[in-house]
Amino acid sequence: MAIVPMTFGRHVPIISDRYVDKDFGTGVLKISPGHDHNDYLLARKLGLPILNVMNKDGTLNEEPHTLRVPRSQRGGEVIEPLVSKQWFVTMEPLAEKALQAVERGELTIMPERFEKIYNHWLSNIKDWCISRQLWWGHRIPVWYIVGKDCEEEYIVARNANEALEKAQEKYGKDVEIYQEPDVLDTWFSSALWPFSTLGWPDVSTQDFKKFYPTTVLETGHDILFFWVARMVMMGIEFTGAVPFSYVYLHGLIRDSQGRKMSKTLGNVIDPIDTIKEFGTDALRFTLALGTAGQDLNLSTERLTSNKAFTNKLWNAGKFVLQNLPSQSDISAWETILACKFDKEEALLRLPLPECWVVSKLHCLIDMVTTSYDKYFFGDVGRETYDFFWGDFADCLFVSPHAEMELHVREGAREHAMRPHSCT
Repeated sequence: MAIVPMTFGRHVPIISDRYVDKDFGTGVLKISPGHDHNDYLLARKLGLPILNVMNKDGTLNEEPHTLRVPRSQRGGEVIEPLVSKQWFVTMEPLAEKALQAVERGELTIMPERFEKIYNHWLSNIKDWCISRQLWWGHRIPVWYIVGKDCEEEYIVARNANEALEKAQEKYGKDVEIYQEPDVLDTWFSSALWPFSTLGWPDVSTQDFKKFYPTTVLETGHDILFFWVARMVMMGIEFTGAVPFSYVYLHGLIRDSQGRKMSKTLGNVIDPIDTIKEFGTDALRFTLALGTAGQDLNLSTERLTSNKAFTNKLWNAGKFVLQNLPSQSDISAWETILACKFDKEEALLRLPLPECWVVSKLHCLIDMVTTSYDKYFFGDVGRETYDFFWGDFADCLFVSPHAEMELHVREGAREHAMRPHSCT
C-alpha cells in the first residue's frame, strides 16, 4: 500500500498491470478513475473504487488546487471528464445481426476493402452511450416519478400520455412524472432515418412499402461506423430487413496538399467561390472523377483542366447546333432521323471519318455501361473525357476538312463492322 500525499494518511493499493509501460519514465503510474477515460476502464477491470473530487459545475469538492484543464476549441469552455449516470444501448446482439448481413451477401460494401473495417468495428463493439446534454434533439423516451429515486423508478413509453398511464397503474392516480432532460445522440437519431422518414412504425404506409428497403446508400467512408453500420443495426432490429443492399463509399475532398479541410488550418475551399471562378460544371465534373473510397485532392490545376473540358464541350455543342438544318427543312431532317447508328449497314453508308468516330462511340457506350454496372463512376467520367477530347473533338473539329491518317483510313471500316466488340 502507498500513502497519498496531503490526504492525512489515505492508503491506495499498488497493483501490477500490463497497461503500464515499464520502459516509460519510472514504470509507475497513478490513476484517477473518476476523471480519466483510460483510468476508468482500468479501474473497472481491476475492481478499484471510483472517487470523484469534482462538483457538477467543474469545481473541486474538497481541497483547493490549481490545475491545468482542457478547453473547448469552439467556445473555450472548460472540459473535464466526470463519471455520471447515462443511458446506454447494449450493442453486441445488434452488431451480430449486422455482421451476418454482410456474411450472407444481403449487404455489399464498396470498395470491398472497407468490409474489413466494418467487420472489425462491429466485432469489437462496446455498449453505446446515447445520452447527450444538449438543447436540441430527440428527448430520451424515459419518464421519472416525482419523489422517487430516478435510478430505480422510471417509465419507458412512446409519449407522455402513455408514460402517465403506466405510472398511474403502478403508483396511483395522483402520481406525477417528468421526462428525462437528456436527448439522444445525433447518430442514434440518424440511424433511424431510413425507415423513420417513411411512416414507421406504421409499416403499412405507401412510402414504407415502396421505398424500404432501398437499393444503394452513397456516403463518405469516414462515417462507415458512425452512420452506416448503425443504420444497418437499427434497420434489422426494428423492421427485420437490411435498409439497403449496397453501400457506395466516396472519398473525402481534401486540399491540394492532401490535408483535411478545417477552419483551424484555414484551407477550406468555398464551393460558391469555386463556382464563380471555374463554373458549376467544372466543379461537378472534377468531383465526379473521384475513385470510390479514395480521397480527392482538390487543386486549382484540376479545376482549370476540367473548366477547359466543359468549355470545349459547350463549344462543340454550339458548333453542332449551328450546322444543323433549319427546322423548316423537312427533307434534311428526315434524312438525319433515318440514320440508325446501331445498324451496321447505316454505319457503312457514312463518310469514313464519321464512320470511325461512331464506331468509337459504340466502344464508349460499352465501356461506360460496364463501369456503371460496377459502380465505377470515376471511370465513367474519364472514359467520356477521353472519347470526347481525344476522338470526337480532335478528329472532327480541329481539322474537319483534312483527311484522316492513313492507318485510320485503312482500319476504320473494319473496326466499324464490329461496333460492340470493344474491351
